Formats: sequence, structure tokens, C-alpha cells
Amino acid sequence: MAILHLTRLKKRYPNGFIALHGIDLSVTEGELIVIVGPSGCGKSTLLRTLAGLESISDGELTINGRRVNELEPAERDIAMVFQNYALYPHMSVAGNMGYALKNRGVPKDEIRRRVAATAELLGLGELLERRPRQLSGGQRQRVAMGRAIVREPQVFLFDEPLSNLDAKLRVQMRLEIRHLQKRLGITSVYVTHDQVEAMTLADRLVVMNGGHVEQCGTPMALYAEPATRFVASFLGSPAMNFLPVTIHQGGVVLPNGTPLALPVDIPEGRAATLGIRPEHLLEATSTQNAGVILEVTIEMLEPLGADMLAYTRLPGLEEWLVVRLDGAHAAREGQRLSLTFSPAYCHVFDADGMRVSMTEAADAKARAVQ
Repeated sequence: MAILHLTRLKKRYPNGFIALHGIDLSVTEGELIVIVGPSGCGKSTLLRTLAGLESISDGELTINGRRVNELEPAERDIAMVFQNYALYPHMSVAGNMGYALKNRGVPKDEIRRRVAATAELLGLGELLERRPRQLSGGQRQRVAMGRAIVREPQVFLFDEPLSNLDAKLRVQMRLEIRHLQKRLGITSVYVTHDQVEAMTLADRLVVMNGGHVEQCGTPMALYAEPATRFVASFLGSPAMNFLPVTIHQGGVVLPNGTPLALPVDIPEGRAATLGIRPEHLLEATSTQNAGVILEVTIEMLEPLGADMLAYTRLPGLEEWLVVRLDGAHAAREGQRLSLTFSPAYCHVFDADGMRVSMTEAADAKARAVQ
């Protein structure tokens, strides 16, 4: 099982465009790392540089301590599962799965053994003689995965493998990939633009933006403590709410003039942004028990079954304030709601989009003294 190390990895194209700006990342044995981000953030380019399909402009890539920058894809002992399956239409399932082994000169008996074992693992045993056109989308994806597994590589690379499947099948295949990767224990790097996929699959999550790694950590750590406004806005459905606030006497002042005792290390009078997730906005049952009250008007409702999303607005603000309500809530459009929230669930971002919390401010001051 492999250990991947990326040290200041850069990708610069001949026209001068820099797709990757010095990526530092380590992947431990048997770990499933998921790289997520919007279109054009560099996630697929990063995966292709790992595979050897794109050259590395600067920095170093090692697998188990061996530098592989200059090695061809076939020499890196990496198997890649593509978005479009890339199956040979004229070959059977067995032929597709064993093709790479055949090219490497593996004996026929060994090819048959590996293909049969992998087909059993993936539930393809009865489909080995079929052609790709005779298979469903989910079956084709299993064949593409089987073709990677029979090679017994050191590293799996997944390039948005579920994007061509319908929603129900995506959920099923997501669970299968997670179970299979843990069962095989093969170090894996998985690229997707789907944040649900990312959150549910990853041991660790890497959020990319503009060729940079914005943050890396466990999915729940990134969800609960986003380092930047970008990460906060990208993870979560619906996204985090953001309210413009000003800094006064070491705390923040909400758009309706309400002060909030949330100490932050930002100069007096500066503009900042308060972030709070929809599930942390609660309907205030009594103003006597609530420290912070926001009076909003419901403009649109989105029933989701167990939950209901209420799209509301604060007077004077154009931004939606989205609230997650119980699905049985008797809310109606045009209704006014009194909302409250706990400062413990708030995030404050400075003008550069960096999160500033009490703990981080205290740590920064401590480092300055040392």
C-alpha cells in the first residue's frame, strides 16, 4: 500500500497559465482522499499529474519514497477510473478487465484467475461475456473499477467516476466504492465536484480553489471549522448564510444594529462577515430567553420531506437568509419569523475571507509574544 507525497507541486502551461500553485499534500497508506472544488479549480489537473498524464512543472511527487516525476504512467503502478468508463466496445467484460494484464505479458491462467476473482468481488460473474453496450451505467462503472482492481496497483485514482449516473445509482455506487476501497485497503485519490460525494466518501477532504489548497482535514472538521469563507460557502447544502457586520468594542454588530458578544481580533470599525448555517438558525419562542433576535419575512418555501427550507430576508438586505425548518412546520410565504442563534455556531470572516475566531485570535497573540 502506497504513501503519496506532493511537495510544492506546480503545473504551468506553455501559455503561462498556472493551474497548480505549489501543492503540498501527503496521503497515508490505505487512505481515501477526496479532492473537491468548483470547475476550473485544478482538481482534475492535479489528478492527471499524479497519473503522469500531465507533466509536473516544478516540485516533487513521490510514491513510497520513490520520485516519479519523470516516469511514464505505466511505470507509476497507478490505476485510474475515468468519468466516461473508457471501455473497449468490441471487447467483452472479461476482455476489458484483463486487457492491461495481457499487454504486460501476464500468463493467461493468472489473467483468468484475477478477472474471475475481481468479477466475483464486484458482482460481475454472470456478465463476463457481455459487451459494454449490453450493460447498464452502473455495470459499466463496475467493469471500469474491475479493470483497475485486477492490476493490483499501489494507488487508485478516481476522476469523477459517478457523474454520468442518475441520482439513485450514484448513492448506491458511492457506498460500493467506499466499502470496496476499505476492503482492499488501497491508497486512493478521488476527484469530484459533488460535495455530498466528497463528505460521505472521504477520510480526509481537500478543498481546492484557483489552483490552491484552501483547506485539508476530515469532512466534519472542515464543515464545523472552515478556514476560509470559500470553504464555508462550498461545503453544506444549502450553503452557509453570510451577513455583513461591523466590528465594535471587540465584538460584532449585526445589520439590524444588534451587538453580538463574539470577540474577534479585527480592528475597530472594520467590515467583516458573519457566517451561520441554516440548521443553526432557530425560531425564537420567547424573546426573554433569546440573546439575539432577527426579525425576518419568509419569501419562499422549499419542502424537502423531513425538512423544509425557508428563504427569508432581513429588512434592508438583498441576501437570502436560509433557515432549515422541520418538514411539518406550518410556515407560509409572507409570514414573519423571529430567529435566534447561539454565538457558539457563528463564524467571523475578515475582509480577506479568512476565518477569525476567539481561539485563533488568542493563538495568534500567543505566537506574537513568543
